[in-house]
Amino acid sequence: MFKPKYPTPDTYVPTAHAHAPVPVEQPAPPTPAAARSGVVDLVRSNPAAAVTGVVVTGVVLTSTLLAVAITGLALSISGVVLLVLVRMLRQEFRR
Repeated sequence: MFKPKYPTPDTYVPTAHAHAPVPVEQPAPPTPAAARSGVVDLVRSNPAAAVTGVVVTGVVLTSTLLAVAITGLALSISGVVLLVLVRMLRQEFRR
């Protein structure tokens, strides 16, 4: 229905190919031998890095759990305070 009008290209000039290029078959790569895990080699070459990684992971997990616990405690205290305020307001309206 509507045909868009494209601006003329500034730098790109399309070229017409007489035929499509034929893909060249390449030989299959050789299958690699069974290798050990890279983690084992890393720990053997630099045990301090492995210990540091474990400690950092523990610190992150501990801080996450602590943040969840503090948030839960704050929400429970807020709930109790709101309940007390609502009960106090109900008693004021009953007078």
